[in-house]
Amino acid sequence: MGSDGNLDPAARAGTLETVRAYVAEIRAHAATVDVIATSALRRATDAAAFAADVAATAGVAPRVLSGDEEATFSFAGAVRGVPTSGRVGVLDVGGGSTELAVGTAAAVERTISLEVGAVRLSERHPALRGERALDAAARAEVGARARADAAAILAPLRAFEPFDELLAVGGTMFTAAAMLAGDPLADGVRVDRAQRRGTIDALLSRDLENRRAMPHIRPQRADILPAGLIIVDAACDLLHIDALRVSHADLLAGYLRSALYRAAALPVPSP
Repeated sequence: MGSDGNLDPAARAGTLETVRAYVAEIRAHAATVDVIATSALRRATDAAAFAADVAATAGVAPRVLSGDEEATFSFAGAVRGVPTSGRVGVLDVGGGSTELAVGTAAAVERTISLEVGAVRLSERHPALRGERALDAAARAEVGARARADAAAILAPLRAFEPFDELLAVGGTMFTAAAMLAGDPLADGVRVDRAQRRGTIDALLSRDLENRRAMPHIRPQRADILPAGLIIVDAACDLLHIDALRVSHADLLAGYLRSALYRAAALPVPSP
């Protein structure tokens, strides 16, 4: 998103191209379609115009989820994906926001959505992106500054009552879990504080090209991964949690099982 509040033109075009590819795949399987959007379309000044372009391609306008809805669906997906007991927290660090939902497998008790995500923190601290590799002193300085920034925005997490276990979903933790387990399909991977901080340090010690060469990192995530992990780690500190587990079932899994899922037919393609 640009400083004027509009979606970045290149990101906008790339997302529409991905929607077209998804529509072709859905059509090939004679499946139904729905479209949801999160933080970026909650904030963008040109959200309506972009939604109209998506609707023209997919046949259904994006449903823009609130932060609380996003947290609730992430919770519903995660607790189905990883067996749990007692009260559970589900943390979802996205590009533009971070959500936490707490409850039991039977019901969500409390949710919160906070305005910091991997993309936004990277924008606020460009040195995290990997334009150059950082030496130990620079890593410590840049990391401390970004962590303090994230912690200030995440401060409301302090008000949450303790719960029995934390699950994490989203691209940041999917990637970190794959790196640590050596397996992109490993589910329920346990990630503790030392592992999170070691991964952050290893990423910041490399420039972007060398990060992209690391196993299990998607090239488009290499620049924002340190920021995402710093947000996760800061959240864990505020919640007084050392280790979490990663669930591959996330917001989408929760939404697809919800009453809001629209299951629309694809539009008839133009001749």
